[in-house]
Amino acid sequence: MFQFLTDKIYTIGGNKIRLSSIVTSILIILGAYLFAYLFAFIIKREFKKNKTLNKAFIKTVTRFIKYIILIIGFFIAFQVLGINLSSLAFLAGVIGLGIGFGMQNIISNFISGIIILFEKPIKEGEYVDVSGYDGIVTDIRARSTTITTRDNISIIVPNSNFITSNVINWSHRDPKIRLHIPLGIEETASKLDLAKKVLLEIAEENPEVLKKPEPSVWFVNIGASSFNLELIVWISSPIRRHFIISDINFEIAKKFEEYDIDLTYPWTNILFKNGLSIENGGNDNGGNTDPGGGDL
Repeated sequence: MFQFLTDKIYTIGGNKIRLSSIVTSILIILGAYLFAYLFAFIIKREFKKNKTLNKAFIKTVTRFIKYIILIIGFFIAFQVLGINLSSLAFLAGVIGLGIGFGMQNIISNFISGIIILFEKPIKEGEYVDVSGYDGIVTDIRARSTTITTRDNISIIVPNSNFITSNVINWSHRDPKIRLHIPLGIEETASKLDLAKKVLLEIAEENPEVLKKPEPSVWFVNIGASSFNLELIVWISSPIRRHFIISDINFEIAKKFEEYDIDLTYPWTNILFKNGLSIENGGNDNGGNTDPGGGDL
């Protein structure tokens, strides 16, 4: 009745494959999938009882176990089919075929994913900057990693980018970061102390600026037409840095106007020679500018 199951329907490398072998191989692969997820579930449940293990470590271990079980399942399935994976000729053919279809990128990303899972240069929940994108790591998979930006956009980044590119991990060890907020004020030495005092008051009044380390003001240099300062503050999380900088800049603009401290902007004096003059279009009297009206 089931004679068709033993019929030889295909031949690979001289090995005749029966339909029963194909069905058995499929069942083995499905069983490996079920066993992998069941075993990973049990391991995850047991690990969660240990409060010292973080979620990223638990997910790394369970995912690695699933990969191992699936690889073993596929190996057994190929053996049932009569395909000898130890055959160098067969391996060479598989590798050649894979390279022909661009498998080198997939293999590279897969290996990079394993390196990420074990070395942990990044972990889920950390704020990173890679390949021009910054956001929170929300998922690390075998081939790629998902980064969710502050605009709630999911960016799928190949894992190899985290190995071959420069990666900024804002929260790798300590999420606390220091912000440098530059500004230029008028070249009036008598207002330097006042400007410093106002800047420190602004920093102290901002609830998101840390009290320790204390905020400070640096006199960076004397510019062409300004005293260039930097307000230095520490914050607890890099995710909020743009909002905090914006709030502080708003306060600087308002406070400096209140205390009559001028913020500088680029300007240039032009000296006209040989009696050259230009008409001042904004002068109702139609007067001309002074040809010697300033220094270059």
